[in-house]
Amino acid sequence: MNSEHPLSSSDEPFSAFRNLLESIVIKKVLSLKLAIVVVAILPAIRFIEINRVKANPSPAAGLRSFSAVSLNLAKVDSVERVVLAIRDAPRLRGADVFLFQEVSSQDGKPSVADETARSLGYSVAFAAAPGFSDQGLAIVSRYPLKNVQVTDLKACDLRFRSRKRLAIEATIQTPWGNVRVWNVHLDTRINADERLEQLRPVLREAARHTGPKLIGGDFNTNNFYWWGKIFPLPLGPAHSSVIRDAMSRHGFDTPFSRRVNTFPLLRSHLDWIFVSGLKPMGASVEPARFSDHNAIWVGASL
Repeated sequence: MNSEHPLSSSDEPFSAFRNLLESIVIKKVLSLKLAIVVVAILPAIRFIEINRVKANPSPAAGLRSFSAVSLNLAKVDSVERVVLAIRDAPRLRGADVFLFQEVSSQDGKPSVADETARSLGYSVAFAAAPGFSDQGLAIVSRYPLKNVQVTDLKACDLRFRSRKRLAIEATIQTPWGNVRVWNVHLDTRINADERLEQLRPVLREAARHTGPKLIGGDFNTNNFYWWGKIFPLPLGPAHSSVIRDAMSRHGFDTPFSRRVNTFPLLRSHLDWIFVSGLKPMGASVEPARFSDHNAIWVGASL
């Protein structure tokens, strides 16, 4: 004989009340968790906004001038937000070339960099990162691009969130002559010597070219020693010094001689632009509120 009985009509109100109570408790718990998350991230958001920079006015246009911007797009999939940020900052609005990192792209659709270039009326070269839809690199240029090339960088095992790093390069055909440009995005949790090793293929390739050259991007430079690729320890050497010394030995200089804030959350200097055969005329950090990075701008003459 079956010992289980169907629910009687007298039990139905209690069951309904119990279900309602459980639903309320679950919602309260979820709401509490959400509140805790919100409370935790609000100071970080506020800190980021406090450390945002203000846009600088456009410099006077000089003869044979050439300006470049490096900006991590932070995986954003809204072309409108990227274009608005560019148009809101005078130096971004007037830039001749953009180096974009963390560019989103969906299968069968143009990337955010392609659509941004179309909105600006610029040329574009884009390279997707294998296995990722939001780690692409792009060069977006006012002037025509040619001889586009993608180079594999050293693969580093980060224990988690490892990815294949690339560099993209192209020749920009300005009215005053060609400029060879490289865009890079180096790994995060690697030490200074590995960061330099990851950059070496770009330096070797740059040595093969004569004339004006520019290397920029998100170098992820920091002041930590990454123990086990996971734990950051406050031990030297500073990655920025190692990278700058190596770039100098290869004939590249940067107008960012002092530490600047390109990553507001940690007030870190992650992003760089180095030039060779170009005369820097100015440099600044510019706002891009859709991103967790600030943009960097360099004006030069050929």
